[in-house]
Amino acid sequence: MGLMTLIGLACGLTAIGLARSAEWGRRLGIGILYVNLIGDSLNAWLRHDPKTLIGVPIGGLMIWYLSRLRR
Repeated sequence: MGLMTLIGLACGLTAIGLARSAEWGRRLGIGILYVNLIGDSLNAWLRHDPKTLIGVPIGGLMIWYLSRLRR
């Protein structure tokens, strides 16, 4: 329950930061997406579950989009 609370808070802060066009929100969003990509890749490799790889191109595109955003 504590981990889900932490994840929820991080996602909520990211949403607030992105809504305000804050640099910290963009960076936090990119960080969360990188952690998600690592998790998807590890699940596919360690658990032999290739279905988790669907998140890799989606997360990659979201990171690419957020990386292009500049003030």
